Amino acid sequence: MSKATKHFGFISLKERWGLTLWGWLLLLIILQIPVIFFFRSIYGILAPVHREKSEILILEGFISDYVLKDAIDEFHDHGYKLLISTGTPLEQGQLLANFKNTANLVGESLLRMGFDSNNLVVIGTDEIRNDRTFNSALALKKWLVINRPETRAINLMTMNVHGARSQMLFQYALGDSIRVGIISVENFYYGPNNWWKSSKGFRETMNEAFGYFYTRFFFRPYNNTDIK
Repeated sequence: MSKATKHFGFISLKERWGLTLWGWLLLLIILQIPVIFFFRSIYGILAPVHREKSEILILEGFISDYVLKDAIDEFHDHGYKLLISTGTPLEQGQLLANFKNTANLVGESLLRMGFDSNNLVVIGTDEIRNDRTFNSALALKKWLVINRPETRAINLMTMNVHGARSQMLFQYALGDSIRVGIISVENFYYGPNNWWKSSKGFRETMNEAFGYFYTRFFFRPYNNTDIK
């Protein structure tokens, strides 16, 4: 019990418990544990790799060019029969580019790298401002219902820390009847153990962390197609 000393009835002096220098040091060490855990684990959470048994590989159109070779290798190494590129209208360079949609851009790039056109399908969405990934997945769903209604699983290839959010949004769009595997290709500029050492890695990882949180807890799937 603390003792109190009163002076003239107006001022009181009380004893209190407080942290010493060593106490503050211990507290700082304890508080650093979740921070270190976050920095070490967040990349793996946002960039998972989990394949489903499927003959269909989906490639998101916004990917960087160096991912194209990974997509071709993935296609041949795992026995796929169909590669589908999805995408949205270009946000930059439409006045100069021959292709106005990232799905078409990726598809033509694959063909120029020698990929067989018989194994390629391009599915681009119309002009949209919000939920680009989700709308790309809805367009894919429409195509699958019409052309491959027997499909029960796909594998989605995308860029590193965008992986978990893309998988979630594609799963929302395709529904429970189609399993969505995910292949998150490591970024050329940073990886799981050094993403916080560059402004690009830090910005993209933190941005995707917030995006994943929003998608998990606040995003509400909708249907803007004619599919029932």
